[in-house]
Amino acid sequence: MFDQIVILSGWILNLIILAGYLLVVQSSLKENRFRPLLVSSLLAIPLISLLTVLLLFPFDAKVLFFSLVLSVFLLLLAGVTIPFGKNPVLKIIGKQEKLDERDALFHRFYTLHPGMPEFDEFYDSNPDLRNDDNEIRRLPRFEEAGSRSYHPLSSLYQKALFDQIEFLSSGIETPPASQAQEVSTEEITRRLKGFSRYLGASLVGTTRLNPNYIYSHVARDADHWGEPIALNHKYAMVFAVEMSHKMVRHAPWSEVITESAFQYLEAARIATAVSRYIQLLGYDARAHIDQNYRVMCVPIAVDAGLGELGRLGLLITPEFGPRVRLSVVTTELRLLQDQPVHFGVQDFCEICKKCAVNCPSRSIDFGEKKVYRGVEKWQSRMENCFRFWRQQGSDCSICLKVCPYSHPDSLLHNLVRGAVRKNPLARRLALWGDDLFYGRKPKTVYSQEEWHKRV
Repeated sequence: MFDQIVILSGWILNLIILAGYLLVVQSSLKENRFRPLLVSSLLAIPLISLLTVLLLFPFDAKVLFFSLVLSVFLLLLAGVTIPFGKNPVLKIIGKQEKLDERDALFHRFYTLHPGMPEFDEFYDSNPDLRNDDNEIRRLPRFEEAGSRSYHPLSSLYQKALFDQIEFLSSGIETPPASQAQEVSTEEITRRLKGFSRYLGASLVGTTRLNPNYIYSHVARDADHWGEPIALNHKYAMVFAVEMSHKMVRHAPWSEVITESAFQYLEAARIATAVSRYIQLLGYDARAHIDQNYRVMCVPIAVDAGLGELGRLGLLITPEFGPRVRLSVVTTELRLLQDQPVHFGVQDFCEICKKCAVNCPSRSIDFGEKKVYRGVEKWQSRMENCFRFWRQQGSDCSICLKVCPYSHPDSLLHNLVRGAVRKNPLARRLALWGDDLFYGRKPKTVYSQEEWHKRV
């Protein structure tokens, strides 16, 4: 009886391996990826054939052999499904400090220009930045000729999209209706989330606004540059929109910044509509969108339970990894608070380093976390990153492309996502599998010339 159970279990295991192989084949064909198809075929077909032969033909140690095989399989299955160990969390160490937006990189290149009094004021106060920044300024802008990705037609896609975001910014500072409606916190939170998803938000969360995540001074607004920010809102909603996996796979060529700009526009459209809805209810609200932030989106998104901060310095969501663009609405309207999530990112990023390995500008930190403004985290070298952006003519996004959390929504990848939440062993096996099937340095889908032919 025992022998028959072992042999039957062997056939079931063979069928499980076959089903797993077919799942990889289906996923590979859908994603148009050759490597996982090849690797899985080289591994699965001989293994299935060998097990089939051993199951069909008798030999002396047959039961012992399959007993050992089944034991190894069950131990492996237990290792990736049984929760053990704690998922590390991002640590707040000491007092958090506000960030002056004038110290953020983007404002120096999109707001400050030679000849402005603010330009001289900033560089007189930060003389160590002047030479490197001037070197970067001599490089072409995204829509200008001279970069590797430049195309006289395709490179204007991003400009058109970012111009639309700038147009949306004009309606942000709208006052609320004079009479505030009485609403229950539970109902209005539910309605706002539903409205956001209807507008296209892939993810939405609410939280109490940490005042340390409000910039101290204005920078991305030439008319109000250097003014202290007085934002008294107590609550925040965060919206994430998914970036197309197919588009991100073209990184670092120009199509990825087209996708980035498009999703920033989508996020801006959602935030401005939600903000206006709250204002119509009679409550003060402000949308924070690309080119016009008063708050830091990523830490607010972490507080609202949308994901965790990763090694690459971006939000990593359970559903889409870092393939998201964010916007925020802050308000005086009382909202329910979502709880932060911890699904293994801090541990996974510790061992993975795939974003750092593939970063062409060596901007992403290979080492251990350090404390920055009261938060223990990895800190990227933004000047190196932005210099490469200007040379490439795109926002690069190689780190998004290679992140193992970035794989598309499918049964195969969702099974892996579920496993990496469980324990450190599952995360190490998942990383090993990702390197094996997709490569330590995944390739770009096709060249920019082919992209130009398609768009």
